[in-house]
Order: sequence, then C-alpha cells, then structure tokens
Amino acid sequence: MQMIRWPWRRSEHNRQSPHPSGGDPQEVLIICDSRQPEAMAVVDNLCAGLEFANIPFSLLDLRLRKALPALERFQAVALLTETGARLDDEDVKRLRRHVRGGAGLLVGLRCRDARMNDLFGLPEDAAVAPLHETSGLIFKAELFPGIAGLKLSEDDHVFEHACFAIDAARLGPQCEIVATDLRGNPIAWTRAFGAGRVAYWNTGVLFARVLRGIALHSLFATMPVAVAAIAGFAMLHVDDYPPSLSDHAAEPVAGEFAGLDWNGYFFKVWIDDMMALKDRHDLAYTFYAVMNYGDVETRPEADPASPGVMAGKEVLAERFRRLPALDADVEFGFHGYNHEPLTDRAWPDPATLEAKLKLARAWWREVVSAAAPTSFVPANNWYQRDHLHVLRRVFPEITSICGLFSMGNFAFGEYREFGPEPWATSLLCLPRETYGYVLTPEQRLRVLSQIAAMGMWTHFLHADDVYDTPGDDAPAARVRNPQTRLWRSRNADGRPGLLAELEAWITWVRKRFPWLEFVRASEAETRLRAHLRNRVTVLLSDAHIDIRCSSPALFQIRTGDGITLHPVRGGRLVARSRATRGVVHVVECAAGRNLFEKKKAA
Repeated sequence: MQMIRWPWRRSEHNRQSPHPSGGDPQEVLIICDSRQPEAMAVVDNLCAGLEFANIPFSLLDLRLRKALPALERFQAVALLTETGARLDDEDVKRLRRHVRGGAGLLVGLRCRDARMNDLFGLPEDAAVAPLHETSGLIFKAELFPGIAGLKLSEDDHVFEHACFAIDAARLGPQCEIVATDLRGNPIAWTRAFGAGRVAYWNTGVLFARVLRGIALHSLFATMPVAVAAIAGFAMLHVDDYPPSLSDHAAEPVAGEFAGLDWNGYFFKVWIDDMMALKDRHDLAYTFYAVMNYGDVETRPEADPASPGVMAGKEVLAERFRRLPALDADVEFGFHGYNHEPLTDRAWPDPATLEAKLKLARAWWREVVSAAAPTSFVPANNWYQRDHLHVLRRVFPEITSICGLFSMGNFAFGEYREFGPEPWATSLLCLPRETYGYVLTPEQRLRVLSQIAAMGMWTHFLHADDVYDTPGDDAPAARVRNPQTRLWRSRNADGRPGLLAELEAWITWVRKRFPWLEFVRASEAETRLRAHLRNRVTVLLSDAHIDIRCSSPALFQIRTGDGITLHPVRGGRLVARSRATRGVVHVVECAAGRNLFEKKKAA
C-alpha cells in the first residue's frame, strides 16, 4: 500500500457500476489526513486488508481536499484522522445523516470532534479529555468468532495506548464495550446510531499488522452486510527438517524416553507422532531442509575442499536415508546451503554464496529430489536484496518465499505482505504468522486475526523446539520451550507435552474453522495466485447478495442479527458462526454469478 499522493483515490478493485439486474456495488469510503503519520499507518493497514478481501474503497485525503463526495454509494465510512476539524459543519451533518440512515462508521483511532461526540458515543467533554498511556488488550465481545475473553498482557504482546481518559460508565447510551486495557478502561466499543452502527477505537493500535483482522471486522460489524474474499487454506511448515545428526542424549527428551538420543528422537519418535497427527487431522506439511550444517565458511577465501564441504553430501544422504517413507501430503522446500542467513554480514562475498548454492542445487537433485524446490524459507527468516537475486539465478524454479508476516524488519526480508516479493516481483511471498506448539494468548490473537483478515492460517515450527529450554545463558523469554515441556508427557509442573498442545491447537482451529484446507507450500502458492488474480463484483440489495467472480472462491459474509443466507444460484453455504450482533458466514462460490437470498430468521 503506497502513501496517498492525491486527494481522491479509488482502489484497483473499483471497476464496478450498477448492473441492470439491480443492486448496489459494495464500497467503503476512507477519510484520512496524510499530515498525520500515526493515522496513516492505520490507513495503510486497513487498505491492505480491503485490497486482499477484494472490497472496493475510495480514499479522501483531507490535506488536499475537504469536501466529502456523495455518500449514498458507500455502505460504510472509515474515519481515520485524529480530528474531524477539517470537515465543515455541513459535511459533518451529511455524515451523521448517512450513518443514521443505516450506513456503518468505523472510527479507527481516537478522534476529537465536539460536533460528533454523541455519534462516537463519547461524553460531552471528550474534546478536552486528557490522554493517558495504558497497555494491554482484553476482548470483551465476540468481534470475530473466538476472540471474546482473550487477554493480552505486556508479557504476551505489547500494545501501548495513548487514549482518552474516559470511564466506561460515561460512554453514551447503547455503547457496548468490545475491548479494554488491562485496567478496564474502554479501548473499543460499538453503538447503534439510528439505523446505522458505529465502532470507535480509543487508541492508535490498529496500525499493527497483527490486528488487521480485528480492524477489518470492526468495520464489517458496522455494515448491514460485508462480503470479503478469503483464501481458505492453511500451511504448516517445519523448518530445519531433517535435522543434523547426533548421538548425544539431551534433556528433556533423554529423561522422558530413557536416554533416547537426538537421532532417535527426530527420526523415530517425533516423525512418527507428527505423521500420525497429520493423518488424524487431515493435515499437510512442508519440510524445509538445509543441505550442509557442517560447513559454516562463507568468506571469499573459503576452501572448497574443506572437511565440512567434502563430508556434506554423505551426511545429507544419511539424514534423508533415516526418514521413513513419506506420503504425498508432505513436500520439501529449500532452507539454504547452510544455516547462515542470506545477508551481507553472513555472506559478504556473492561469488562464494553462488558457488555454494550451486553445490546445494547439485546435492538436492542427487539426494533430495530430481525436481528442484519451488519454495524457500530463509535461515533466521532473513534475506537481503542482492542475496535473493543470487538465489534466483541458481534456483530459478523457486517461485515462493516464506518469511514472516507481521513481525521483523522489512530491510532483512521480514514483515512481508501476501503478494509479490518487492525485491523480485516474480516471487510470491507466503509469509508465516504463527509459530511453535503452544496456543498462547499471543498466538491465539495471531491466528484469529489472520483468519479474520484473509481466511488463511500460516504456521511454522521446529522439530528441535523441545530442546530449546531456559538456562544460565538463555532466559525463558528467548527460548522456544520456556516452560521446559516434555514431548508426550506432562512435565514436573503438570503442563501437557508439546505434542498434546499442538494437537489441542489444531483441534481448536479445526472445530472453529472446518473450511480451512491444509495444503503444501506449492499448493498454497497456486491458491494465493488464484486469489490475487480473481476479479470480484459484489452487488447488494435488500433481498439478495450477488457475488460474481472470475474463478471459484470462498467468501466471508458478515450479516446483522437475525439474518440467514440461502443459496439461490451457484454458491453454497459452508459454515456460519455467531459474532457480536451478527453472524459470520463462509460461502463457496463458483466462477460466474452466485446469488444468495437474505431472510430474517423466524
């Protein structure tokens, strides 16, 4: 999403016009002010979500143009400014009438404007209310299925608020709290306003990519109907598998399995349990393999005949020989020649990198597969532009790269959107959003927000997570098994093993979102490219939802209380879940026209 450079912009999906068959195109108006950096970060996040959902939107930058357009064609307005001062009185009246008449309004960060306090649900003196700094998020309402009751403390994920110091009791009538800070102060609420609905966020945290799904459903919850295209798949990646070889017996595995060593755990216990888990839950895995853990030499003067290089191919062959037979639901991706990230610091000499990647390519074909890999996970999730170009020269078959979505540093290849890689646009980014074996509050937020925003779940873990426990030089906050959990058994604290925790996590996702299809990375790439190419038109009328798409797709349809959907043509209802003052439906649509009838529940 690029910063706005003009006063009026319509998204690339805005190619719709009223159809003779009737119905109004779905569209959202976003009001912003490009002089406000904090607000523009929220704008970027919301716009990226709307683009992925194939929801048309128009942007109005108040820095360049103050007059509102005709509001009748917009089902909702997102007011993303710190003040409404640049809106004249007549435009404020028009906005109020539009919401009162049945449109939605999202105020996506705290906004001061005495003319709209009652619209926002704020007390009369809110315009002079001081700001105070608080932290944390506690979700009080089911904004999206599964979110109610989730509490995020500073130990889980740091959300810092600069919010109006307003007690919940002083909010306007009919205000329903959606989220509070850790002290119970209101952070987000919704309220009816005439026939319309308003959602207000008393903070600036909706800039965070991890909250994109929360931002979108805050908007959707205000709309009479919201129709969002979703991807409908899940990925489960295992980085660094098969691992290096060792006969060392280390805790906590050695204690749980009577002296079992590293090799015995990884190539028997772990893989057998993970394959059984896959079969029980209809999963698919992508394992990402390093070619040579034994060679860490990356300098220009690196010896091509060093022991680490010479032994590498035989060790790689032994690692793969120890694997059991794997079925078609498992594929391998490339994780690097060694485990040094593709950065200037780790690989200062491009020629050395290219030579060792060519060696990795030869070994891959001889040991791993006759077919070259099509997906790449960078070591440490890091890569830089020039090193990526070297990788592309050596492995032109690689068409997707799987880093991180809402975490990390863009300059090191992290914090990537689902779409073309900015440094090599023929590559598709398939970043991961959750990690590990345990559904912590932070991971619960990540998975729910990702599914809310995109209808997908992208997860990764390591087979050796069980060994990464706290120690003198490794505090709990920096390790992957901070509570020293065992694999199958409960530990001394009574906590379930990592295997049981992972199965509970997957069971929880499967129960809530049965329509998610687990796929390998190559299939995920195909699905995502199809989603990004799909051309969608949504027409809304009092009685029907008309969805027209160029290829088959899944959609989330959020409706208000008491509305049921009934397929009339083309589509089918896949699932439905209750949410705050509404229902989130998932429907499957065929290419072409799909018609759903809306009915009020008896």
